[in-house]
Amino acid sequence: MELISKNQKLTVLKITVILVISILMIGSFNVQSIFAHQPDFSVKTPEDILKFCEFFHQEYKTLGLDSLIDQHSQYPNIRVCAILYNHIAWDSTHKARDIVLIAEIGKYLGDSSFLKERHIKEFTTMPPWIIADIVRWTDGKYKDSLYAYGVRALIENNVISPKITDNVSQRLCIDGSCIKETDYVTYSHTSKYGNTITEKFEVKKIDQNGITVNSKIVSEDGIKNYEFLLDENSKIPNEQKCCKTEKFLYKIPIETGQVIDEKYTVYGTVNLTIGNILREGAVAENKDKTEMVVIDKKTGLLLSEKFEKTEITTNWEKTSILQTNVFEKSNGIQYHDLKIPLWWKTSAMWFTDGLTSEDEYIKALEYMIEKRIIIV
Repeated sequence: MELISKNQKLTVLKITVILVISILMIGSFNVQSIFAHQPDFSVKTPEDILKFCEFFHQEYKTLGLDSLIDQHSQYPNIRVCAILYNHIAWDSTHKARDIVLIAEIGKYLGDSSFLKERHIKEFTTMPPWIIADIVRWTDGKYKDSLYAYGVRALIENNVISPKITDNVSQRLCIDGSCIKETDYVTYSHTSKYGNTITEKFEVKKIDQNGITVNSKIVSEDGIKNYEFLLDENSKIPNEQKCCKTEKFLYKIPIETGQVIDEKYTVYGTVNLTIGNILREGAVAENKDKTEMVVIDKKTGLLLSEKFEKTEITTNWEKTSILQTNVFEKSNGIQYHDLKIPLWWKTSAMWFTDGLTSEDEYIKALEYMIEKRIIIV
């Protein structure tokens, strides 16, 4: 057998590396995240609405309506697409298809001035589009998640003002762990190719067996759900890890100079805005400064983490917190586990039928949210 020279081995190795890099680069273009795109046109007319819904249709087919709304809650009109996607004309190839769908938009949404009003983010009284949404919800044309969007808008504009609570100062921390049942946190994981997926951790149960967590991963491959126990160091089991994140909860107190998990050294603090809430985070790095985490100082919750590329197989490089109820200061908005009793539709119908006043409806809704009978 003829022996391969050292130079030949090096040449083969170089070619192999180049091929691997090429495959990875090609893969990065073929697996572009469907969550990375954003519409670059205005939405003011029924024609714009149709174009808007066509823009998000592929994502709707992959995620479903509820997850689509969660991903793009900044676009009020994305709720309208639910009507079009289920219309018999949506998949039609008939030349009158667009005319039929635009007429359907006008039927449900009104004229273009009404559409424009839906984009006004600030208001002091209940706008007509919210009332119209309530009617469609009570008629069974809208899901609870679409009704909840309008309720959140009322809360955000202080038309409804549920009692404010400070969720952080009231929580009980045991042995440095500040987690409690019903806590949840949603992260955005971004790869070196710019692809992004989201992962939501929710604490389902804390008992003698440990901390049971549900993980919901939303990606271009669809939605995956897992349930697992955190280990004794609050780490996620290796077989359940999504990306590079191995834990989302650290024990407190966390001080400068402290070594965490025999891996990270805390060297300072930084202020981060989570939602509308400013949080103080402890910044820690590993020894070779290729990994950095920011941990909330009062709760131990992971706020962000970043990895530098150190090898060709390094994929997920950045994790950022999107939403959580750990810091929330209002019982009104949670963005998870909607809770709207079926009988509340009757109360809403009384309002839209003029049997109760707007003030009575608002006060009743406010009370229901404060008592956590309704969760939006």
